[in-house]
Amino acid sequence: MEPTVGTLKRSIQGGSWIFLNTIIQKVITFFSFLILARLLTPEDFGIMAIIFIVPNFLDTVTSLSFESSLIQKEEDIYRYLNTIWTFNVLKALFLFGTIALAAPLIADFFNIPHAINAIRLSGLFPLTTGLVNVAQIFFWKEIDFKKFFFRDMAAICAYAITAIILARHDHSFWPLFWGNIAQYTVATGMTYVLHAFRPKFSFQAVHLRELFPYTKWIYGQNLLNRFFYTLQNSLIAKMTSPAGLGIFNRANSLAVIPTAPFYNIINRITFPAYSMLQDSYTKIKDGFLKSLDILFFINVPIVVMFVEAGHQIVLILLGEKWITIDPLLKFLVFAVSCNSISILALPILNAVGKPKIQFRINTIQIITLGVTLAILMYFDGIRGAALAVLITSILISSLAYFELKKIIPLTLKEIVRPIYVPLAASLITLFIGRFALTQLEPVNKLEFLLLVSLLSISYAVVVILAGILFKRGPLPTLQLIWHETKLRFKKS
Repeated sequence: MEPTVGTLKRSIQGGSWIFLNTIIQKVITFFSFLILARLLTPEDFGIMAIIFIVPNFLDTVTSLSFESSLIQKEEDIYRYLNTIWTFNVLKALFLFGTIALAAPLIADFFNIPHAINAIRLSGLFPLTTGLVNVAQIFFWKEIDFKKFFFRDMAAICAYAITAIILARHDHSFWPLFWGNIAQYTVATGMTYVLHAFRPKFSFQAVHLRELFPYTKWIYGQNLLNRFFYTLQNSLIAKMTSPAGLGIFNRANSLAVIPTAPFYNIINRITFPAYSMLQDSYTKIKDGFLKSLDILFFINVPIVVMFVEAGHQIVLILLGEKWITIDPLLKFLVFAVSCNSISILALPILNAVGKPKIQFRINTIQIITLGVTLAILMYFDGIRGAALAVLITSILISSLAYFELKKIIPLTLKEIVRPIYVPLAASLITLFIGRFALTQLEPVNKLEFLLLVSLLSISYAVVVILAGILFKRGPLPTLQLIWHETKLRFKKS
């Protein structure tokens, strides 16, 4: 790619497939959850979340992030692949055995003795991912996300089909377990279908030592990120119950669904794109602010919607047994919006060669979360957990902003400006919605969902008018994304 291409254009051209990928994945995940939520209980989802805690944490602890180093390397990287694959396979076998032996202790700690066999088998998750074809690194390096689309579509369909079919006959956490096994297995198999490279065992450790100077900071970031979620889930499960963790995790998942496609693009695309622009801070700033345009365009109306009508939305979509999600959603959608700044800052800090800064921020995040979770859950259970996540998000995004402004010329006014039009449009839409409800009450479920859809269109119209009449808001960025996406798909 030519270095003159803008940062956002670079991301759009590389990310159109990953955007489509995430949209379809979230739609499938959302509707499969709606079905599974009617067949299973919050406790079943909570037990599944507990089962994932140890495998995910141990997998991260033993994953040294060599692949991230290869993204930055401009030289031929094939000589590293066999050694990295060998390391991954041996690590996966070790984790499988360790988890099987530790299962009784894990089940006893979380007080779920009836899930001990599932915990033993949970070593299959890191074992399956350890067998992944390491050559999938080229999908990132060459920004070839069309292949990720096929891999992930096959995997998410395997999960949904397996879990739903089994849940019709077995009302426990096991359908979720086997659904995830199907997803991991299919994803791994697809990496061999989509790339011709066939890894072999190689024990040339010198190749790994060459990558370690950069890798150590990325490893530290990944470890702290995983520890963040491990600490969060472990404390919630221990201080409340599996059902409490199930409710919290589902609330968190619902809160991020609208912005997940954009977060995935940011996580997967902007790091390699910014790496090619690491000496052009003006272009990096341009990409950062345009990304904020998009995230606030999506986040702000979601916050307003759940604050105003979260109770009705949960009742209609999930039913009475999930109603305790509502107050959590109100805190968590605010947290997602606050997280926009820190999520956008991470790839920039890494790309310009300052991963140590992000490592320090992540350390502060862990400490803040642990303290606030322990205090607030003691007084207010899982609602206190959601408030702790919000407080942590505000603090970490503030720190990320102050670190980022040391690197690129960025003012607080520029950070806040993308909020103005989405907030004004959301409040106008809210007024229209309240007026419509006074005319239509009482409304049934179908009428309520139809009204929400019409209000979403009204919100988009207000944003477009603000862009046309007042030259304010995210309209130019949305137009650029639409234009570049059409061009990308025509070329594909």
